[in-house]
Amino acid sequence: MTYSKYVDVFHGSGAIDLPEGDDLVKSWFPFKGMCGNTSPAAMLPFGKYMVSPYSGGYSAGYGINKLNCGEPIRFLGDQLRLIGFSHFQLSGTGAVGFYYNYAVVTPYYGEKATDYGVLDEAASPGYYRVTLAESGIDCELTAGIYAACHRYTFRESGGKIAVDFTNNGLYDSPHTRGSYENLTVTRLDDKRLEASVTLQGIGYHFVLTFDGNGSLDEDAVFRLASPGTITLKLSVSTLSLPDAWEEHALATPTFDETRRAASDAWAEALGRVTVESEDENELRIFYSNLYHSLTKPNFWPRGGFLAPGKPMAVDFCTLWDIYKTQLPLVYTLYPDISRQIVESFGLLHARYGVYPNAFLLSADLRVEAMQARMLAEYSLYDAWKRGIPGDWDAIADQIAANLSGEEFQSFAKEGTAQRATFTLDMSGIAPGLMEMAESLGHPTLAAMAAPVLEHWKNAFDPQTGLLVENSDYYEGNHWNYSFRPFRDMTSRVALAGGKEGYLALLDRFFGFANPEDKSGRFEGFNNETDMEAPWAYHVLGRYDRLVTLLETGDKYVFRDKTGSTGPGGIPGNNDSGGLSACYVWNCLGIFPQSGMGDLLVGKPKFERAVLTLSNGKTLIIRRIGSGIPSRAVWNGTPLEDMHLSVEAMMDGGELIVFA
Repeated sequence: MTYSKYVDVFHGSGAIDLPEGDDLVKSWFPFKGMCGNTSPAAMLPFGKYMVSPYSGGYSAGYGINKLNCGEPIRFLGDQLRLIGFSHFQLSGTGAVGFYYNYAVVTPYYGEKATDYGVLDEAASPGYYRVTLAESGIDCELTAGIYAACHRYTFRESGGKIAVDFTNNGLYDSPHTRGSYENLTVTRLDDKRLEASVTLQGIGYHFVLTFDGNGSLDEDAVFRLASPGTITLKLSVSTLSLPDAWEEHALATPTFDETRRAASDAWAEALGRVTVESEDENELRIFYSNLYHSLTKPNFWPRGGFLAPGKPMAVDFCTLWDIYKTQLPLVYTLYPDISRQIVESFGLLHARYGVYPNAFLLSADLRVEAMQARMLAEYSLYDAWKRGIPGDWDAIADQIAANLSGEEFQSFAKEGTAQRATFTLDMSGIAPGLMEMAESLGHPTLAAMAAPVLEHWKNAFDPQTGLLVENSDYYEGNHWNYSFRPFRDMTSRVALAGGKEGYLALLDRFFGFANPEDKSGRFEGFNNETDMEAPWAYHVLGRYDRLVTLLETGDKYVFRDKTGSTGPGGIPGNNDSGGLSACYVWNCLGIFPQSGMGDLLVGKPKFERAVLTLSNGKTLIIRRIGSGIPSRAVWNGTPLEDMHLSVEAMMDGGELIVFA
């Protein structure tokens, strides 16, 4: 079965337009941008080449939104107008400061290219098409491993195609528009064009070939000799023009062959998770979210600027979102990109001496000082627990080097960090690092992690059971971050005055109590700060509350007002698949605890799901009954406390949840 047919590529690409919520939903307090910010780019799963309709819209370059960080959305216009078709986009991010959309290709008639309205816009995984309203030009996009492919059909004479290699970002705003340097464009002959340009400190070398009845003029504009169809193929290298031409030579020969290969790749990727439902609408919502979980990071198979000649995975934007949900999903299901992610973290450390909290197509490594700490360590631990191959001895050395730094050593000595959330970050991963160290025979790493094991407790106010109030919090407050999971949840619950106290805090946070007071309130899956928080009820055995929250979110948040998919159907910045992957885990009824080596078991949405794991084994998840989960059985043995270890999951088997 091909699950691609259920994917709405446009899901989350516009301003949110959700159903009217019930009283519980109305008590929540969305904090972040009121838009999903996804793109309908034609691409492979985790593909290097993303080719997308380009309007200059925030933040992926598509749509009509201007910059939005939570305020009412402002628009570029009242309808979509395309400037052309661009390469490389962000997916679901907020205001990160730069936005790619390089080498904008524009088909047009007349003396000068302009923007165009759209007719008959449609897309499927790996393919996009549209007719430009004013010109009637039919435009199609697809992408392969080694090239982006465009196909344009001109019904009249005088057709032209121009490429803007200076574009760097979105609409004309200092916040979203970057500069370019060192541009050279060379027409090699009637059908071949190459260009070099520096964007965000990285040198790009583009090569293009045109196939059709026409030729490049001296201004590097392709002019058609007569009405007809023109195919354009673009490849890029950050190393050299000869390297770009070598990559170009490896590309699939024709547009249709490239499109079929892309379709097959998506069928395989989406088919690694099969869920059973007679309701096709629910399948559309599930597979559209799975699709948008698989667009980042992007794999550059022939190497990139991190290390010449070495493959790399790029665009961990933003790691503070995806380390919780999206990357654990990737490591669980997709072996090839998982290996490259692990290797790329090593390349990043070798080049910069640190791991990033965000890494984009930029020569400037973004450590993001205000966001978080040691997220790469969490993610590497998750990959290691899932058996992803890597040079783990070298990675342990790199982690130990990080812990020897001034900030961590000061934290180890003082017991608290600059921010309460940093205290949680650096202490919360320590047990995982000690586990890795013991397994790998790395006593130095174990000795460095051990002093901070209990420091996470210092971030909490014993009077309130919440994090200390007088700290800086990113995109939230001391409530949002107070319900992170820890290995020692017994101590965490005790800090809140025991189970009754912890339950009271949770009920207040989610609006089951004092719904009118939104001073500290769940953000309603609108943002990453607390998207795992509903699972905090798990430690109390309050699966009724957990189910209420997840089913309410499913009904009112992760779909548009029609109850289906659509541009308005993702509740906030999807952040490289972070929110979509959260939805996928919630539907499967298991939720990863990053850095902790186990998953929480809840209520699967579907009666049966089958996952093909990254090691080739199979995980089957079944739900029996439709009420509140009461117990679970793993391979015939009752699961204690409804926890499933990562090792057990990756060994394959059957999980049955009785509800």
